[in-house]
Amino acid sequence: MPRGAATGGAPGAGTPPGALGVDAVRRARLAAHRLARPDLPTLPAVVGHLLAVQGQEFLPALWGAGRRVAPAARPDAAASVADFDAGAVLRTHVLRPTWHLLLPGDARWLLELTAARVLRTTASTERAHGIADPARCLDAVADLVAAGPLTRAEVKDGLVARGLLAPGATGFEVGQVLMTAELRRAVISGPLRGRQHTYAAFDDRVAPGYGPLGERFDRDAALVTLWRGYLRGRAWATVKDAAQWSGLTLTELRRGLDLLREAEPGAVVDAPGTGALEGLTLHGLAEVVDAAGEDAATDGAGPGVDLMQGYDELFVGYGPSRLVVRDPVAGEEPLAARPALLHVLAVDGLVAGRWRWSAGPRRLEVATVWARPPSPAEEAALAARAAEAAAWWGLELRRG
Repeated sequence: MPRGAATGGAPGAGTPPGALGVDAVRRARLAAHRLARPDLPTLPAVVGHLLAVQGQEFLPALWGAGRRVAPAARPDAAASVADFDAGAVLRTHVLRPTWHLLLPGDARWLLELTAARVLRTTASTERAHGIADPARCLDAVADLVAAGPLTRAEVKDGLVARGLLAPGATGFEVGQVLMTAELRRAVISGPLRGRQHTYAAFDDRVAPGYGPLGERFDRDAALVTLWRGYLRGRAWATVKDAAQWSGLTLTELRRGLDLLREAEPGAVVDAPGTGALEGLTLHGLAEVVDAAGEDAATDGAGPGVDLMQGYDELFVGYGPSRLVVRDPVAGEEPLAARPALLHVLAVDGLVAGRWRWSAGPRRLEVATVWARPPSPAEEAALAARAAEAAAWWGLELRRG
């Protein structure tokens, strides 16, 4: 039976993959995500490696991205925020109607590629909430931030003063106006002001041109670049996985995958799923899945116990095939009673519980609940991860 078959690991270098089961796919993904062996040099390098990192939970997203940095170079919370404030990493609505972290060089082309579909959704929402003149709102937002970054409250005050929003406009309505301004490349994240996010002029934070595409936007080249970036950080995935992540249509993504095959013969390998993945066709970059296969053959330890943000790309970066992170032993009953625990306690990439943190002036409280009885070794590993979280914040640890 070839390596990569249902009972084995991931395919090895130069070995055509056999049918892939959930264990092989999960191990390959942990390696590609740099969770099994964190080795990336900086936070921006992580964001670039994954192309876009879901980031509506801002500090947890920075924590989760930082888990992929080599331990000796891993930034703490202050250093991570400093990278963000400096504009080395940006945050905006892109791909889907949610925030993502991305590099400045990827902002313009990713928005050009994906924003139109999201804007169709925001347009209907604006009409439903009585935002009467979105075009004038967009111009006003661009004018307001031209003098420097503003908080959401300051943008609202400016729109109210111009008669474009009612004084009683809700945060949701202001958010819709700002999301449209992000998608239309009028604004993007500015530096934090205390604990408040700001919005800055897009062109002040993003250089001209389309990053890896050059001076001109080419949709076919963008689709190829999207596929390369997506598979680089996520190993095996289906076209529907990529659609779930990118917000693009299946038709366009299939064409993009074909274009990648034409541009780089042999770069893409395919494998059928087996077991719970039966009926799926998984695609990977040969260089990525070969490296993942070598890691699986030499290191079966995996990442052990980890405290991961609930929107980590390991969980939200896929569609139909994300079931590979389900722990067949863990039940759902204990988790249902603790809905406030958003984040994921994982063991070797399997969801084994939930957790949350609460930062005070001096202490970080970490609360956890297991979905199955943990072993003593797992409890010890969890304690070590919780201590890492407190050190990331620069606070004393308190276990909840």
